[in-house]
Amino acid sequence: MRKTTIHSPTRSGDEVTLLLAEARNNERLRCAGAVSARLATLASFIASQRLDWSDAAELLRQEATHIDNQALELH
Repeated sequence: MRKTTIHSPTRSGDEVTLLLAEARNNERLRCAGAVSARLATLASFIASQRLDWSDAAELLRQEATHIDNQALELH
């Protein structure tokens, strides 16, 4: 029986660190884009419904709670 050796690419610690940093930055950009789009949607809703300041503030509080809950689910 012959031994089959599988060669996996080796990466230095610095390369792995750079790859992880790039992945983290990409995820941050994705999340920032999602939050930005959601805030724009909320702003349009507030304007179209002509919400008063207290209703707009409550809507923003609810959205903040929703975002916090999503973050907790990820950890």
